[in-house]
Parts: sequence; C-alpha cells; structure tokens
Amino acid sequence: MKNEKDVQELKDELEIVTGFIAEYGTQEEVENNHVEYACDIIDALRWVLEEETTECFRSDAYLDMDTLNVFASGIEQRTGRKVEDYH
Repeated sequence: MKNEKDVQELKDELEIVTGFIAEYGTQEEVENNHVEYACDIIDALRWVLEEETTECFRSDAYLDMDTLNVFASGIEQRTGRKVEDYH
C-alpha cells in the first residue's frame, strides 16, 4: 500500500492540473474523458485520505451505490445469476 504522503501528493497534483483545466480550458477540454477520470480519482483519493466520509462516498454524489445495485438487480432478474455469487 502506498503511504499517505504519496497519496496526498498525487491528489494535490491532480487538483492543480484539473483546476487549471477547469479554469482556463475550453468546454471540450473540460469535458474530456481524461479530465473526468482524473476528477473521479481525486474523489477516491479524498476518501482514502479520509477527507470524505464513507457514507458520502457511497452516495449518488460519488459512487451512487443505489443505482449500481438497481443495475445489478436488473441483471439478476434477466440472467438468473446473483451478484453475491460473483467473485
């Protein structure tokens, strides 16, 4: 596992780059998949660093576990397979 210092440094670097892009970039640059993915990584790193609660991280603001579980339930009904059996 990476140490806290490495995680914090990566989060800080990503925040600077994505913030710069958000501030000065074009709409196309801001909405680029790479930028969106970097923002998702920042969110995950905030959770790892305990800057975000687990409850909030699991909410629709981040992971939206409720919606993911709805998708899984639909797949269970359609296929007969169960998510709890998946490994």
